[in-house]
Amino acid sequence: MGVLQRFERRLEGLVEGTFARVFGGVVQPVEVASALQREAADHKAVVGRGRVLVPNSYVVELGPSDHERLGAYDGALRRELAGMLSEHAAEQGWSFVGAVGVHLEKVDDLGTGVFRVRSAVAEHDDGRPQPAPRPAAPMDAYRGAAAGAPPRRVSPEEAGPRLVLEGAVERVVPLTSPLTVLGRAADADLRLPDTGVSRAHAEIRLADGVATVTDLGSTNGTTVNGRRISNAELRDGDRLGVGASTLVYRSGR
Repeated sequence: MGVLQRFERRLEGLVEGTFARVFGGVVQPVEVASALQREAADHKAVVGRGRVLVPNSYVVELGPSDHERLGAYDGALRRELAGMLSEHAAEQGWSFVGAVGVHLEKVDDLGTGVFRVRSAVAEHDDGRPQPAPRPAAPMDAYRGAAAGAPPRRVSPEEAGPRLVLEGAVERVVPLTSPLTVLGRAADADLRLPDTGVSRAHAEIRLADGVATVTDLGSTNGTTVNGRRISNAELRDGDRLGVGASTLVYRSGR
């Protein structure tokens, strides 16, 4: 069982399942945990005799509504996130200079379901946010329905098929592979961590300039322009419904 799976399992037992209800929307603990792992990996440094040092102090910036909703669980959630980071670092052979701390911070300019992560190396973590703020462009914000690394924005002039994920912060997800799997699983190409999405929910195939979407036997189904489908060819402007997410297909032509 991987670090993220163990993290999810521990959360399931906290507060008699209240976490599952609190995070019923787009911001979910496992997505925050995944973003923290990426933050650590992006800022690791080799110091003396191959020792790899990563930040030990992290701040998760949340919009007002998400921050208020999580307030009652701040301590337990922060401890679990810090423990997850420690486990992940141990598996990777990374080191910290001090205790690992994760802090939740309210940021008024973030919408519901959007969060940012910043980090720093701090000798002591005294329970207060340590990292100094750094400018964050819109592409640095994580949408709860983002997959893997945050999808980058593309300019209107950039050609190529893509999905536009609608929400408080619109995301453009280029379809750069012949096959893109949409789902809730950690290994999905486009991760949609929503309780209404199956682990492997649907897939989009590109062949000879044609895109098709196929439902992968999901529990709640996949729709195109409001109609439930098992398989359908996509045309520019078609709207895919996957759980609570709406994605607009753009052919790039």
